[in-house]
Amino acid sequence: MNSQYFPLEGKLGEGDIYSILYHIYKNSISGLLVVETPGYRKQLVIEDRKIVFALSDRKEDALGDHLLKNDVITREIYTRTGNFMEENNTRFGRALIELGYLNYDQLWTWILDHLKTIVYSFFDINNGTYRIVTHPERDIENIVLDLDLIGLIVEGMRRFKSMDFLEAKFEIVEHLYVCNTRMLSNMDLKPYEMHVFDLVKRDSNLEKILRTSELLEFDTLRLLYLFLVVEAISTRRGFQEIEPDSLLENVVGLSTFTSFDEALKHYNMKYELIYKTLSKEIGPIALSILLKAVEDIFENLPPFLQKIQLKPDGRIDEDIVLKSLWYHDFDKNIGDFLRGLEEILYTEIYAVKKHLGSDYEQQVLKWINGIGN
Repeated sequence: MNSQYFPLEGKLGEGDIYSILYHIYKNSISGLLVVETPGYRKQLVIEDRKIVFALSDRKEDALGDHLLKNDVITREIYTRTGNFMEENNTRFGRALIELGYLNYDQLWTWILDHLKTIVYSFFDINNGTYRIVTHPERDIENIVLDLDLIGLIVEGMRRFKSMDFLEAKFEIVEHLYVCNTRMLSNMDLKPYEMHVFDLVKRDSNLEKILRTSELLEFDTLRLLYLFLVVEAISTRRGFQEIEPDSLLENVVGLSTFTSFDEALKHYNMKYELIYKTLSKEIGPIALSILLKAVEDIFENLPPFLQKIQLKPDGRIDEDIVLKSLWYHDFDKNIGDFLRGLEEILYTEIYAVKKHLGSDYEQQVLKWINGIGN
């Protein structure tokens, strides 16, 4: 992955789910991950970097079918409980309790097992679309999960089976470099998994890593992909993952910012460039497209950036933002301010990709990198 930019919606391909979950973890997003295929829709409810609930409208993912598949209930009980559920407008689990087929311990155990099964089924989805929805309205559930996102990514990767995907992923990779050892403390790795990471520390050459690994080639590549996803290693020498809390020290050019005004002017140059690129190809509607894209992420921005307006040249109206910041301490709030400006920046870049294609996206990235990050 190794990129600050990750779209909040898009097409889902093999291996993508790991990067999506890591993006949610990295940005501390609470909300819904919605995956849709032609046959069904599944959702993960995420709060504070944990999966707390899972939903699926696929018939085979229903609680009754899960219990039947695991021989917890018989087909006769399944049918009786289904009829009781419909007649009394109640949930399947509640119906099982009322009919005396399960006790509370069994109900809690099997509902949690059912939810985990839905969660892990996400790793089997290779096609479809995904959306990350922040601050959704949803019903409060009584029986919930407590699955750590990083732990889930690790466990999901342990179940990964596609050698073709891994070979394609590493086809043009010659070297790998350690860039973020702090992430390892969150991963609860087994000794043989740490062995692969240690190989990268010893030698960056991928061919040598595969040759000296005690693991089979598939398992070595699988673990290398895991470390790439969580940005513990990189294909780029010198890449250093920027943790949100350390953004203040790592943003290039930040040391030159002495005020909110100065930082906003710096980013406004980039916003204007994006607008000019988009408007040159599709005309005045470009401003509406960018404004809609930014409005869609308002709730994910710091409060002082939630009422911004775009001027006719694509820049953020500086007066409105600075008025909302007049009582905020610069040293304490510059980190959140810059993170919000970055979120707006990459949301606008995604709008360019969505409407003009990847070539324009790459050109815009090149230009704004010339302005500075």
